[in-house]
Amino acid sequence: MVEQIEDIVASGDDGPLRGLIMDYPLRPAKALRPAICIATCRALGGHLDAVAPSAAVLELFHNAFLVHDDVEDGSELRRGGPTLHREHGVPIAVNVGDAMFALSLQPLLDNTERIGLGAALEVLQIVATMCRHSVEGQALELDWIRRNRWDLAEDDYMHMVEKKTGWYTFIAPVKVGAVIAGAEPSTGERLVEFAQALGRSFQIQDDLLNLQDGDGYGKEADGDLYEGKRTLILLFALEAADEAERQRALRILGLPREDKTAAQVSFLRDLIQRTGGDRRARDHAEEQAIAAARGLESLAPVMGPSRHLDFLRALVDYVHTRSR
Repeated sequence: MVEQIEDIVASGDDGPLRGLIMDYPLRPAKALRPAICIATCRALGGHLDAVAPSAAVLELFHNAFLVHDDVEDGSELRRGGPTLHREHGVPIAVNVGDAMFALSLQPLLDNTERIGLGAALEVLQIVATMCRHSVEGQALELDWIRRNRWDLAEDDYMHMVEKKTGWYTFIAPVKVGAVIAGAEPSTGERLVEFAQALGRSFQIQDDLLNLQDGDGYGKEADGDLYEGKRTLILLFALEAADEAERQRALRILGLPREDKTAAQVSFLRDLIQRTGGDRRARDHAEEQAIAAARGLESLAPVMGPSRHLDFLRALVDYVHTRSR
């Protein structure tokens, strides 16, 4: 997949921007989105050469979102190294993210010759919808932080997760894969239900991993607590805390990340563990993974046995048990 991205990037100007664009894609990563897209297409009888460029576009979009998210969140680490804006400055990082978005357009236009005009327009529509949902989800989260809103319910969190993470990590990849394979619309709809459940499980697990110690995660430990992210873990912890603890926690969470002390973040971690916020969230991640597994098995007769279906099955288990 790196080679496919390099091909896309090579279509642009051969200047300093090219190396900066390849910074995040060349760091150790899972390439989850293109893998899901390709596996879905192949499990439905599609061909690799037809889907690979679109899968690479999804990965390039992912990296663009990461660059911009890191700036917006003030994150320090990404994939085991300093974030692009920490290393090169905010203006350069923002421009790199913009360049990734711009370079993603041409392969989608080239799809007209590769998969036909109708399918190419469908893929383009999916990607356009994905972008809209992703930025709307990010806007929701940023607005909650800006206004220091904690009067949120589980449904609010799930809605934000589906828009911000679910669409570009799971929903768009399976939809693109299904369209390129020529699947029936009803199959695509069932794949979306599978992807929605998998996306919820993935994000909850990602929030849990942010609390773990050690370097294996590849991001800043406790970054969500420093940034005041609205996670299901924290919502559950605040719900179970007594009033004094809740008010103390809200005061800490309302501080800018640079004003939070290690002792204050330690208090938040302890509150989560004492109230069982992490355990409740872990149970929810498992419930969503089970729902995803059931949804995928309902599609097995349509897909037929293959290593690509086996990959999707293994993915469900990986999403809610992964350690990085």
